Amino acid sequence: MRADYSDELKEFENQSKGSCPRSLGDRMSLWYPIMAKGPQHQYYAAWFERRLGRRDAKAEADLLAVADAFDDAMQSGTLSCEQLQRVVDGASDSRGLLWNNAIDLLRKLSGKWPAAADAIAAMFQSPKAHIRFAALCSLGRDTPVAVTDTLLKAGFSDRSAQVRWKAVDRADTLERRNLVPEITAALAVESNDKARRSMELDLRMLRDGHWVEPESPGRICVTARLHNGIRSRTVSDQELQTKGLEAILAELRA
Repeated sequence: MRADYSDELKEFENQSKGSCPRSLGDRMSLWYPIMAKGPQHQYYAAWFERRLGRRDAKAEADLLAVADAFDDAMQSGTLSCEQLQRVVDGASDSRGLLWNNAIDLLRKLSGKWPAAADAIAAMFQSPKAHIRFAALCSLGRDTPVAVTDTLLKAGFSDRSAQVRWKAVDRADTLERRNLVPEITAALAVESNDKARRSMELDLRMLRDGHWVEPESPGRICVTARLHNGIRSRTVSDQELQTKGLEAILAELRA
């Protein structure tokens, strides 16, 4: 609904009669009220108030500026170069408060505007591993598949082990089963033990839809993929033998 500023405008007209012309800024301040902040700005502002621990005023202000750019684009239906750059800068920042939240906003933009997807691709060309890592995190289910698969494939052989395991993690999260052969090949030559363990689990989940891991003597953890995540359950060796794996997976997915 459009706001009614008629009373403020009349006041401006009455005050202007018989006086020197005011500047545009002065005139606007008389009748144009401060616009309400968008929903993403409001969400973060409320979240800042609830958070425990030491606050970082500069980081909070920077994230709110990113939120404003996102809100303006979503509400207007038009993404400007300046708005996109603001969100990309946030996603590329090394401060956790910024990049951890800005990637979510960039992900949403990439499903609506091709320019945002192209910006993620440009981020992945950065010489800084944390920016390439953030670019992969910015890929979403609505990001154009051509961009997603290109970046994920490049990520499997990235020079950074963190980027390599994140690429496989995102492939699993986004259920890009067509990339199983590439992941299998990357896993075969992975030299980093921590990255290899993570990649193995992600590959199994992507390929098989579940994994089974020993938890303690006589106890096994069964994890199944759901439509919105995963679910795990610990069972005994006897229960696994009695019920069978398929029955336990069906219970987890029910």
